[in-house]
Amino acid sequence: MTPEAKQILVQLRETFYAQFATAMKRDVSVTKDNSLIFSPSLAAIASWVDDHQRFNYLSVQAHTAPDALFPDRPLTLRVNINPPSGVVTNTKSVHKKTGLSLNASWSLNLTVLPEEIVEMAHWVASWIHSQDNDSIAIAAPYRLKVTPTENSDDYQVWTQTAWYSLHPEEQPAAPVDQPQAA
Repeated sequence: MTPEAKQILVQLRETFYAQFATAMKRDVSVTKDNSLIFSPSLAAIASWVDDHQRFNYLSVQAHTAPDALFPDRPLTLRVNINPPSGVVTNTKSVHKKTGLSLNASWSLNLTVLPEEIVEMAHWVASWIHSQDNDSIAIAAPYRLKVTPTENSDDYQVWTQTAWYSLHPEEQPAAPVDQPQAA
C-alpha cells in the first residue's frame, strides 16, 4: 500500500468510526493502537453490545489499494461487521473483557470508495438497527449491489461505483438511472 493510501485509510477510518458511533445512539467503543493500524487483522475496531446482549464489532480495512507493483489500482475500503468465524480480528481481547457471546446471527461486508465511506456511516448504523429489531433501514446514499453468498445471513454489499471500479467490464453502456436514447 502506498504511503498516500495508508494516510487516506487512517483518516477515513477515524472519521467513519466517529460518525458511526454518533449514528448508533448507544455506547460504541473504539480500540486504539496505532502500531496495528495497517494490519487488517489487528487494526482498530468499533464494538458495541446490542439489544440482545451480544457483542458486535466492525472494522474498516483496505480491500484493494495501490502499491509499488500496481500504482493505478483503486483504493477501495471494506467495512466488515461481525465477520463469520475464521476471520482473524483483535476481538478476542475485547470479547474477554465483556464476557458476552459474539453476535453470529448475521454479518455484513460493505465495499465502498474512499469518497463514499463517511456518508455510509448512518446507513450502516440504520442497517444494524434493522437487523436487531426487524425494521427497515434508511435508504443508502449510494446505489448498492448485493452479491450472493453461501450463507443467507452473510451479506456482501458494494456501492455500484466501488463494484465498477474493480469490474469495469460489467459497467453498463448507459448510466443505470438514465433511459437510453431511442
